[in-house]
Amino acid sequence: MILGRDAELDRIRQLIDRVTAGTGDVLRIDGEPGIGKTALLEQLTTEAALRGCAVRGAAADRSYGPHALLERLDLPAGDPDAIRAAVEQRCDEAPLVLVIDDAHQADDALLQRLARLAEELPLLLVTAARPTRADGGSRVSATRITLPPLDRATSAQLAARLAGATGIGPRMRAQLQHTAGNPGLLGELVRTRHLEVVDGRAELVAAEPPHSSAESIIARLDFIDETTCELLRIAALLGSPFSVTELRAVSEQPMIELTGRLGEALRTGLLLESGPRLTFQHELVRQALRETTPTPLRVALHHQAAQALQSSGAPAERVGEQLLASVNLADAEFDDWGMNWLAEHARALAQHSPDCAEQLLTIAVGKLPRHDRRRAELRVSKVLALVQLNRPGQVRELAREMLAEEGEQSHAAELNWYLTWSLATLGLTGEATEVAEKALHTPGFERPWSARTQAVLGRALLAEDRFEDAYLAVERAADEARAANDPYALGLALHVRGSGLARQCDLTEAVVCLEEATAALGDAREHTDLRLQVLSDRMMLLFALGRSDEADRALHELLAIAESSATWNRLAAIRLSAAYHYFTVGRWDDATAELEAASELTAHMSEPDRSRLHGLSAMIAGQRDDNESFRGHLDRLGPASRGFPLVAEVMRAEIDGETELAVQLLTGFLHRGDRFATRYVFLPQLVRLAVEIGDTGTAAEANDACAQDASVGAVPNILAASQHCRGLLDRDPPALRAAIELYRKTNQTPKCARALEDLALLQAERGEQTAARKSYAEAVEIFQALGAAWDLRRIDSAMHAHGLQRPRKRKQRASTGWEALTNTERRIALLVGDGLANPEIAAALSSSRRTVEVHVSHVLSKLGARSRVEIAVEATKHREVEDSA
Repeated sequence: MILGRDAELDRIRQLIDRVTAGTGDVLRIDGEPGIGKTALLEQLTTEAALRGCAVRGAAADRSYGPHALLERLDLPAGDPDAIRAAVEQRCDEAPLVLVIDDAHQADDALLQRLARLAEELPLLLVTAARPTRADGGSRVSATRITLPPLDRATSAQLAARLAGATGIGPRMRAQLQHTAGNPGLLGELVRTRHLEVVDGRAELVAAEPPHSSAESIIARLDFIDETTCELLRIAALLGSPFSVTELRAVSEQPMIELTGRLGEALRTGLLLESGPRLTFQHELVRQALRETTPTPLRVALHHQAAQALQSSGAPAERVGEQLLASVNLADAEFDDWGMNWLAEHARALAQHSPDCAEQLLTIAVGKLPRHDRRRAELRVSKVLALVQLNRPGQVRELAREMLAEEGEQSHAAELNWYLTWSLATLGLTGEATEVAEKALHTPGFERPWSARTQAVLGRALLAEDRFEDAYLAVERAADEARAANDPYALGLALHVRGSGLARQCDLTEAVVCLEEATAALGDAREHTDLRLQVLSDRMMLLFALGRSDEADRALHELLAIAESSATWNRLAAIRLSAAYHYFTVGRWDDATAELEAASELTAHMSEPDRSRLHGLSAMIAGQRDDNESFRGHLDRLGPASRGFPLVAEVMRAEIDGETELAVQLLTGFLHRGDRFATRYVFLPQLVRLAVEIGDTGTAAEANDACAQDASVGAVPNILAASQHCRGLLDRDPPALRAAIELYRKTNQTPKCARALEDLALLQAERGEQTAARKSYAEAVEIFQALGAAWDLRRIDSAMHAHGLQRPRKRKQRASTGWEALTNTERRIALLVGDGLANPEIAAALSSSRRTVEVHVSHVLSKLGARSRVEIAVEATKHREVEDSA
């Protein structure tokens, strides 16, 4: 059985039915190399033969010509009349199926001739081709099947089958992303990697691929010429994505020749457009091109790329990536050009590509003698890179080491700021306060660093709930920042103050403070990281205040800035924030798309962010009843002390019927977090579960905590949660109705559905069957739109106990075609049909460019389309129906 091709097989069986009934047809199957065309042809020939058809098949080969192909099809290699007579004779004997693989190498005239015969005879002509040129038979009506990539679930199922297992482990699942749903590449991955099957699950033992794997993948690229392949080797060294300008600078090829070579790579699906840049469709192919380039040549090419990019005015991070790649290979030499470039650009590199900077600076510092004047500056830049990477433990260690050295005293003020930051981030607030106060009382402490240290001191005091002392430190920081004309220090001080106000549930004033911080920071590139933190917090507070439209606009602005100029680790954090926002408002397809984009950045994530990624992914998978994915993400969680990982563990306990454990985990939210007053988000769930097990004490405590937070500032989202808690505790329908209304007004669709479920159950318990049925129907409608299958099973079971059945069943969604598209994907397809580019679609939907790219790739896959033009054609067919809906 071929996995993931049910719709295609159904279409093929319909054509076999037609030819056995006497009606001929032409079927064209196309798709990229390795996508499964040959496997589909084999299934077709087997089923056609079982149905009594005469089947003849052959693979075309341009080097042999049309006569050889006809001979393999058991047809005369003579004039057209002889071919026609032979086909007619065979069709008289039995319905005839002619199968031609690699039809892109066949003679177009011959294909046209056979296709015209299929219009008159019980002949099914089937061709399979790569999308490298105009398809044969294009002037004859034909059924066309374009094979899309396999989705993630099917890819995992296929990998398990090929490995002789029932499932796959998390490392194997992560590697499958690099195949982009291509069965051929997936097979190479399973065949050439060292796998171990434990408890029925296949897992990678070694992460690095063997050289034989790369060579095997390169052998699959025989459909492109050697010159194009060598150009792609250079592109592979540039990384993915890359710009045509960069490739031209490094390859030194004329633009006309470059255009032709890249056009071939795009047509064959090796490369894809990614906004204004290009990217490899399959990361495994890029890795193979890189790994099969001889090491000395790779060293030389990376070094040449660094110099070419520097000369062309490329950003420091692009130059740094190539320089790092060159010195990392075979302990290559760090020459004077590289060392001097790094000394000049170290801080910029630390700001904008901290992971690259940290590695490059470690190598460079190790090669410099202690007396070299460049060494101290490079070490301080390394500390900055570690701060940007959010590695407080390493910052503390290196800053202390440098402060203890006499020769580093010229950087003492800056290093003390970094040390204070690291201690505060590690939760060592007492040490942070001690270091800051000692440094601030040191004579000659420079004002800019003093202002920044005061701000971080305020943050440490805030973590100890010493609000008054924290605000005094922040005011001193702001005054010194203004006097020193340091916008970063001022923005940092205002950010800390806004965080304190939010912690005290004064969200309105907190937003004002964060807006002042944004204005202070401006759009200077060196302030990007802090600016993004401020904008992210502002977006979340706007949403909590019920200003959902403003929050959507703020999120769009945030994502646009992050995609253009954020460090990889900050971009990952922003994507996770965006995913959670979309999850909260019920845009689960967008949330999934953001998580898919974020998963591409796991190598750059901090451990807490990786846990957030798997925690939120598990939450969505759990509610959509995708048990395999749910358990897989849970297995990859870090310490579940708070946030998404903890909520995912709560969901696991609830699904497994361990309600007491779920209550125990949720009680942690009764105490203030270390960031904002966000506990209200989880308190209704705690009240619900505590009431369920009869723990009225915990339920009352949670209700009181939520009421206390709601009493400050009348924040709509907190008020909604408070009414929800009270309705659950007091079994009070009016309070639940008030919560539902507030959830609707504040665009919290999933919470609205859960409150409707709670209301329906309460009404059923009170014998109010008509009202219960209405609330039940409203909850079901929302859960169905979200695809929340677990929620549907839960509410159905609870309501069935009260004699109520689900109001209606929804038709199962198709797996391919227009009907398979989600609501978001349909909107995007229609906007593509209107001629909008991805950034314009992102603006229209208050989404990110990368999220739109993910959705467009899903649309292409489900429609079996190869380009935006084909999406537009399909959208035009359905526009009238969609507009009327």
